Amino acid sequence: MATSTSRTLQPRKILFFSHDGKLGDAVVNTAFVSAVKRWDPGCEIHVTAAGATLAFWAADERITKVWPLPRRTWGNVIRLGLALRRECLCHIVTWLRPRSEKNRVLLWLAAAMQVIDLREFNAGPVRPKIEACGAALTQIGAPAMPLSYDVHLPLSSLDHDAADLEDCPRILVNLFAADTERNIDHEAGVRLVQKLHAAIPDAALSLLCCSPSVERARSVVDDAGIGELVNCEGDLARLFSACRFADAVVSTDTAVVHIASAFNTPVVGIYQNDGVKPLQWGPRGTATAVVLSKSAQDVHGFDADVVVGHVLALRRDAGRQRRNWLRRMA
Repeated sequence: MATSTSRTLQPRKILFFSHDGKLGDAVVNTAFVSAVKRWDPGCEIHVTAAGATLAFWAADERITKVWPLPRRTWGNVIRLGLALRRECLCHIVTWLRPRSEKNRVLLWLAAAMQVIDLREFNAGPVRPKIEACGAALTQIGAPAMPLSYDVHLPLSSLDHDAADLEDCPRILVNLFAADTERNIDHEAGVRLVQKLHAAIPDAALSLLCCSPSVERARSVVDDAGIGELVNCEGDLARLFSACRFADAVVSTDTAVVHIASAFNTPVVGIYQNDGVKPLQWGPRGTATAVVLSKSAQDVHGFDADVVVGHVLALRRDAGRQRRNWLRRMA
């Protein structure tokens, strides 16, 4: 096993966990990757990944190596831990205290010089999740610096060019989440789509979906009498392009909020009224708004008129400036 002295002669190696497969968390953690590279451009950044995060991080050229962990069997965990041990890692960031025995064994086998301990941060007052990136950077020894999402992912054109946006604005709506409590019900979805169309009749309305939600999305479109489906199943580039090129995004509390924020797309997030989720996982950027439900347990009972009002205001304030930015990026 390498000594501490020999490790210091190598490039700094930092690994963070992303094998929970949560895409929204991965987008947040791009702030960490970006800040690390600004501080130490020659460092190596490694990441454990699974599910959607595997493709996401594999496309990011700032990541030195992605370590797949699709199934956390004991055999896979032990093999990965021993492989990480050979890398002589300087720092490992887990983001949350490892609760499973397998994650604890993985850390023990990896034998990094330092495991970043964010228990104090996580036990403190409720703060935006991006601030955990800053807390981890401080423990690693990096100076304080501004943090923002910084996605590196090849994008598709989504069948239209950015230059066409002024003539054909697109409102992207996401009603569905992995958890039942964050799903917007059928009647509320129909009402929201109809009100958006009535307020912005010249906009193309698109409903995001994937295989588990495609039938529910189609039912909303059929009953609302307006809209088209954008199925992003297995296609991260299409999902990210949809968020990037939208004139505005309306979404329940999912990764879509963070993806839109990463591209500074005007975004209205719909959250359960629990005093925690809107602050921890709320949208970021210069053109955002949050609408709360009537319940702390789910997103039922939000006011569609308030959502539409925010969309109109955000488009008025940010639309022209952002379209000019998109043309420069095209």
